[in-house]
Amino acid sequence: MRISDSALSQRALSIGEKLIEEILPIALRPLADRERDVQAFYHAYRLVAIDGTRFNLRNTGTINEQASKVACNRGSGEPAFAHLLAVVLVELGMHQPLGTRLGWQGEGELTLARQLFAAQDLPERSLLLADRLFGYPSLIWGLWSMLRRTHSHVLVRIKSNLKAKRTRQLADGSWLVEVKAVDPSTRKKVGVLELREIYGRVCYEDQNGHRSCLQIRLWTSLLDDTTSPATELIALYAARWEEELFFRELKSHLHARGELLDALTPQTAAQEVLAMLLAAALIAKQRQSVASAAGVEPLRISFAKVLHKTAALCELLQVGADLITPQALAQWIQRLLDDLIYDAVIKKRRPRTCPRTLRQPTKDWPKTKVAQSKRVVKTIEVTNP
Repeated sequence: MRISDSALSQRALSIGEKLIEEILPIALRPLADRERDVQAFYHAYRLVAIDGTRFNLRNTGTINEQASKVACNRGSGEPAFAHLLAVVLVELGMHQPLGTRLGWQGEGELTLARQLFAAQDLPERSLLLADRLFGYPSLIWGLWSMLRRTHSHVLVRIKSNLKAKRTRQLADGSWLVEVKAVDPSTRKKVGVLELREIYGRVCYEDQNGHRSCLQIRLWTSLLDDTTSPATELIALYAARWEEELFFRELKSHLHARGELLDALTPQTAAQEVLAMLLAAALIAKQRQSVASAAGVEPLRISFAKVLHKTAALCELLQVGADLITPQALAQWIQRLLDDLIYDAVIKKRRPRTCPRTLRQPTKDWPKTKVAQSKRVVKTIEVTNP
């Protein structure tokens, strides 16, 4: 039976996004095993990250009435499309989504993050990684009781202008600090956080001797410098970039039909993104199975190839599952797994760097004319400004 887009949108509206949103904490469970998936853990802590991403909505009458067009950068003017903002909690090393909160009326990432953690806890014994947008004392203070309850910790990058009172320097060059937490609505002090502050420098040097460095400032609730040295934590923070790769998989592979979501209303757009997260969880489980059989890490398995094979299998079962005996189905799935083991394993990448340029520059960066990259050596230093 063929259904028009408008009829499908009306049926989806009758369900609402809240129902699917409430299903997510039940459906989205951590995948990594401490014994097998060591890349998904730091010591005994499960690595998770939180970040936000935007999805472009169509210019329908309903969307333009209900969704706000908020510029991503100050002074850039009104964008062409309204956005649906998603803040997503992801299990690193597996690219398994664990939870989300969505907004289309100008909510910020901090607001959605608070809503997410008010609705669900972190997995037991987690280490939460976050970038500078989430590195505020008020947010960490709001998570403090949950961190204690789940025996979890945070590792966040923070802005250079945030103030902290140093109390004691540790042997690895990091500092124990006291940070005042303020209620963002009343601007009144609500408590003092005891954290560890790490200043570091990550440098890259190519074979020609050219050296470039990145300054980084971190706060963490891991206070023991003997079990968690500063250089280890600086190197570990780079794992947060995996969430950006997860968003690329979500947008470029799972939703490969253009830059706009298909939905005609904000509510059905939210449903569409939630369904994409459920699909991403299914692919993460399939990648784990293939990786286990191939003897490699899950992220060494191609997301696109697993998606293609899984979608083909689902389509086959949707049309003719009643025609296939359980024995034949098991054999079919085993052959598909064997094919992915042979075809979907990604070779290890060499440590190389590309110049920071653009193919079609929108700013004053140089334009890329010839693709080039160089072998580099990375060094990590703890600094004391």
